[in-house]
Amino acid sequence: MNVNTFSKLCSVVGIVAVAFTISGCNINQTNEQSAQVMGQLSPKVQGMLHRQNTSEAIDVEFAKRFDDKMAQAKKLVTVDGDTITVKHKFGTTVMPKTHQRIVVIRMEDPILALDVPFLAGNYNPNHYLYEQLSAKDIHVISVNDDSKTINYEQVQAEEPDLIIMRDSFDQNVYNALNKIAPTAAFDLRQDETSLLALSMGLGIPETGELRLREYYSKAKFYRMALHEHIGDKTVALLRVLNKEIRLYPYSKNDINRFMYELLNLNPPLMVLEADFSTTNNAISLERLPDMKADYLLISSGYGPSSKQNNKIAQNRLESMKRDELWHKIPAVQQGHVEEVDTTVWNAHGILAKEQSMKSIYDAWGK
Repeated sequence: MNVNTFSKLCSVVGIVAVAFTISGCNINQTNEQSAQVMGQLSPKVQGMLHRQNTSEAIDVEFAKRFDDKMAQAKKLVTVDGDTITVKHKFGTTVMPKTHQRIVVIRMEDPILALDVPFLAGNYNPNHYLYEQLSAKDIHVISVNDDSKTINYEQVQAEEPDLIIMRDSFDQNVYNALNKIAPTAAFDLRQDETSLLALSMGLGIPETGELRLREYYSKAKFYRMALHEHIGDKTVALLRVLNKEIRLYPYSKNDINRFMYELLNLNPPLMVLEADFSTTNNAISLERLPDMKADYLLISSGYGPSSKQNNKIAQNRLESMKRDELWHKIPAVQQGHVEEVDTTVWNAHGILAKEQSMKSIYDAWGK
């Protein structure tokens, strides 16, 4: 990385020298050593840091992204005449030629996004899609997160001819479901690819393509609006849990990666540093002022299926707000802190990501 490139990035992240630790090695407060850290970033990440936010540039970028996701989806789904085969973590599934009675296990987001009718799914009143699911009278399939098992009797009672599941369960769960009806599994963390692969598996590839293009259209709108209003100011996501605080990295976490990949928000240098971490990105309260974030998103607590105590996490956040270190964060000083809905931000799927993008836009894009 040349001097001009680094100087430009320093002006973007708004930091001249920062003290931080990577893999146990202390980095002194010098531009030269900070540049060394920047040089450790992969070429892909360095390229991401220099993208433009014009309409034309975004269209080119998203067209390539669409082609990449389509290529990945085609590796998972094979169409041979009227036979469709889905490859997944547990093996392969020959999709039934007709599927009128679909049961969904934690793939409710992409199924709803594709507007595919289904009988039952896994959700509760805390789920971010609860209103949509209950309005469609979707039956509830119970999941025991402690034992990672599903209520097979409830599934059987629906008399499904196809089961769509997230591949976060183990082989035994898949085998049990597959005995009830043909079962296809998808990696929902790869939400765009899974959307396309699911639509191809269901024999409606055009629907998946149109829906993904709609997703990119929304991302483009939010991205241009945000950059018009906050420019090159830095944005970070901090997650407060019962016993720790996490600063999420630039490109290595599927909870906040969309902020930087799709919206091209600028990271503080400390967020780029977190890309090198091999841990869960926990940081101490004492390090918060070093974050140098101009805009800060706060997620406190856990997702809708967790038994962890969200109240404790919220109390921890309130305690942090009373600490003098909290008030040294630039975003706090400037009144640029937004608390987001953890049940949405911890979820996977394009509907969840659309809600998350909108929450950033509503806060700082208008």
